[in-house]
Parts: sequence; C-alpha cells; structure tokens
Amino acid sequence: MKYNNYKNYQEAATNIHKLVGICDEQNVRASEQRQQRRLNVDLDLERRDGYLAPDEIYIPTHIIDTNIRREQAKYVSYIVNSRRTAIFSSSTDPAFNTGPLERDFTERSRYDGWQIPLFRVIDCMQLHGYCIAEVEFDDTKPGHFGIESVNYEDIAFPDDTRDIQACGMLVHRHYFTREQLLDMVKTRDFSKSEVEALVGEPVDEQTESLFKIEKVMFRSKGIVQVGWSCAARCNDWLRKPRPLFLGKRDAEGEIYETEYPYVVFHYTIAEDMTIKNSVGRAFLDKHTQEAVSSMMSSFVTAHRRASNFYFAKDSDDPNQSNEQTNVQFVPGALIDSNVRQFQLSPPNAQMLSAIQTLITQNSQEQSQMNYAAMNRQDSRKTATEIQTATAEAQMLSATQVALFSIAIKRIYEKCFDIYNSRVLDGLIEPNISLEYFTDHKYNMKPAGDTDVVERQEKASKMLQVWPVIQQNSALAIDYMKDMLSMLFPDEAPKYINMMQEDTARAQLIQQMMTIIQSLVTDPQTGQLNQEAQPYAQQLQQLQQQVQALSGGDQKGVGGASPSAMAGQPNNQGIPQPPQAGAGTLG
Repeated sequence: MKYNNYKNYQEAATNIHKLVGICDEQNVRASEQRQQRRLNVDLDLERRDGYLAPDEIYIPTHIIDTNIRREQAKYVSYIVNSRRTAIFSSSTDPAFNTGPLERDFTERSRYDGWQIPLFRVIDCMQLHGYCIAEVEFDDTKPGHFGIESVNYEDIAFPDDTRDIQACGMLVHRHYFTREQLLDMVKTRDFSKSEVEALVGEPVDEQTESLFKIEKVMFRSKGIVQVGWSCAARCNDWLRKPRPLFLGKRDAEGEIYETEYPYVVFHYTIAEDMTIKNSVGRAFLDKHTQEAVSSMMSSFVTAHRRASNFYFAKDSDDPNQSNEQTNVQFVPGALIDSNVRQFQLSPPNAQMLSAIQTLITQNSQEQSQMNYAAMNRQDSRKTATEIQTATAEAQMLSATQVALFSIAIKRIYEKCFDIYNSRVLDGLIEPNISLEYFTDHKYNMKPAGDTDVVERQEKASKMLQVWPVIQQNSALAIDYMKDMLSMLFPDEAPKYINMMQEDTARAQLIQQMMTIIQSLVTDPQTGQLNQEAQPYAQQLQQLQQQVQALSGGDQKGVGGASPSAMAGQPNNQGIPQPPQAGAGTLG
C-alpha cells in the first residue's frame, strides 16, 4: 500500500477541491443559521412581494440570540474572572510552590486583545454546535504564542470525522487582499508566478476585495506539513508544503509538530462522536422561535384589525348590492344612506398563554428559571419551581463549563509547550528562575475550573481552624504562611518576608535576654547577684517587654511562657538559667 504524496500538488489537488467544496457547503449552512439568529425581516419588501398584507405586521422574537447571550455570561466569567490563566502542579515534586509560574504564564498569555478570539469561539460554539481554535507561533507576543478563532465555514474536514487529529488532510481558508498577497511573496516565500497569476484575475472591487486561499495541512512520515494553495484559481502550490514549526527547539535544532494546531470546542457532549453532528442554539431553538414569532405576529395583527372601524350599508334587502367599496369617511360629510358601523372580534387572550407555554418549554430545555411563574398566587409553589430550576441550571452550567474547560486545557497546554521551549532555548527571558522550567514537569488545569473552588473552600477551612492552630508554636508560623499564600497569592511573599524579619529580630532579642539573665544571676542561689540588685526593677520590666515582643504567654518562635523562661532550652538550643522565686529576675 502506497501513501499519498500530497507534496505533489497534482495528487493533493483532488482532496483540496473536495474540502474547499465542504467549506462552501458550510458557508451556506452558517449563513442560514446566522440569519435565523438575526431574524432581520424587511417588512416593506415583504409587503411588496405579497408575503404580508398591507395592514399585517411581523414581530420577530430573537429566541436564539437571547439564549446565546444568556448563556455567554458563565463562559465569559469562566475566562475573565479567573485570577490566573492556568493552575500548575508539579508531577516531579507535588509540594513545589507553582504560584510564581502561574503568575508568569498569566502575564504571557494575557496580551492585548487576548479575550476577543475566545469570545468568538464561545459565540460560534453556541450558535453552530462546535468551533475550532488555532494555536499559532507569534514571536511578537510576550509568550511567543497566540490563540485565534476559526470561522465555522472556514475549516474543512471529512463529514464523518470524530477526531480532528486523525484526519489525513485539513483545509483552513483565509482571506487576503491583493496587496497582502503580493507582500507574502517576500514575507512568506509565496511563489511569485502563482501569486501574480492569482491577483491578475479580474476582480469586481465593489463587491469583492478579498481573495480566498487555503492553508492545507497533512502528515508526511508523522510530521505535519503545511502548504498554501488557491484551488479556484491556481494550478500549483502558492507555497510548497514544509514541516509545521511553532517555535520549539532543542539541542538538535527545530522541533516540528506531529499534531495539528487545532482544538475543537464542543457545545454539548453526546454519544454521537461525529463532530459535524454537533448542534447549537440555531438548531435547538429555530422551531420555537418561528412558532412564537408567527403566533405573536398573528395576535398583534388581529388586534390591530379589531381596533379599526368598518362600515357597511344598513339594509335588509338581500337584492341590494354594495357597489361602493374603499370609501373613506371624513368628519362633517353628509352620507346619503343608512350606514352600519362594526368591528372585528379581537383574538382570544389564550393566545398569549400558548406563547408563554412555548417560551417556558424552551427555557426548561436550558434549565432557566421562568420568572413568569412568579405572577401566580401560589407563592410556595413558585418558590419551589425557582429553587428547582436554579439547581438544574447549576448542574447544566457545570456540565457545559466542564466541557469548555477540557478544550481550554488543551489550548493552554499547547501554548505552554511553546513558551517553555522558547525559555529553555534562551529566546525568552522569564520573570522567574529557570528551575521552574528545567527541574519540573507539570500537570495543568484551567484556573476557572473547579480547582479554583477547591482552593477557596480550603482557604475558608484554614481560617476556621486558625484559632486552634495559633496556640501551637511549632505549627502556627508555617500554617500562617500557607494560609497567606492561599488567600493572597500576590501579596503573600511580602507578608511572609516581613514575618521572617520580625521573627529573626525577636529571636535575637530573646538570645540577648538569655545571655543577660545568665550574667546577672547567681548560679548557686538562683537570685540576682550583688552587682545586679540595684537594677532589679529595670531588669524585670525588660524581661516583660521581651516576653511581650516574642509572644507573651503564647508560645511563638523565639519566645516562651513566663513559667518556662528558666531551666529549659529555648528555641535556639541555649539553656535557660534555673528559675528563681516566681520565675522572674530578682
């Protein structure tokens, strides 16, 4: 069996054309779903075409867009409200403090505009059912990596694909102006002859200013190859395939990629693993949106018609015909016959209940609370419904966000691999020591994941236990350091440094006090010697001040309780003189 030689354009062209055709099909589908979301109806045009009567009105209800915007809050919060981009744990040393690495990587990944591609990914994923993001090598950014969203219709793979990494070929369509393509001859080594042939084609500048070209990826001997083509207008590669390089290097040179730089974001998870079968809000809400829009339009149109006055000749003669139509009545006019005035019956208000039922059903599919239920008199039942809907919404949100976090994790793993390699190669100077990159292997979690909640719960428990821990001098200081690091990761190093300086100062004073106590105490009697007797009161006050500085009756580092000031070794191993009297000097 012979493998395909896609480096030869003639062998690759057939597949490229097929995948470009898939892009065109997806473009039609994407346009339909976007139109369903916008539901932009030109009423004047519809009336001119005869789809609407002159007095008829159409009221679009944007259920698809409303549900998308309602759900986006939790995804955006997941990304933006996270203090860190990712949470690291060292598989080499589980006790290793990865806080500095988390802060450094966050600074590298949150460059100007970093949120915009992720917001687009979220919106595309919700509307169409899935979206794809690409990790790029970009040495103009702080971490030499970037994340870009890919439009739903601009990436093509076979319809039965379940794993995008298993595809034999991918086509990612890009759009460039004539000037950009000419620049790429110099900046990206595009073929001058093919580019000139491409841009030399006549183009209607009024309607078309962008050329569609394809970035084609496939594997050759396990290495991802990337080439550029224009299947519609060129007969050869715009740029011949070359190994995909994302900035990684080692001692032997450049490291080429074995995986495509794409990650799929799924809106929902189902037993059907085929990517193209994923559905989003456009599919789930289109029928409800159409029904509600139609019913609401009919209801309003009927009310408009019922609010008008209609006139007819008042005659009981069945043989008399009404020859005059479309007569306009004006005030003060003299009417030469009996005229009967009447109105159409307004529509039944039950139509609103039917509309509300459809909206409620749609909300239940999303596990969203139906606030219209609050209008009922049964307040206890209403409260129960709200509580149940809230619990269901939380469970659904957790499922959807967990699915989103899986893709985010894959994205940032690829980004960190680029950053880590560039640091080790000396091309990026990190803000932390190199041991973070040379001595450890890491497991990564998105900072917005449940690990954030676990940290918050752990910090809360540490605060609750602190009153008990602080009584234990052997544990209190280390416990306090861990708690500060958990609660205030940015300020904790400063506080810990101040604690260490204060502790060292207290230890030195305590050592000096121990030496003074040994010098002024008679070793035989345990009382102050004759030379120190005149200073007994001052020494007593000095001892109390030292005890207060080192923690008083609470045992702290460098201090001890008054009852243990004598006869026992202190924390530095210096023996205390025997206790005299009530345990005080003199």
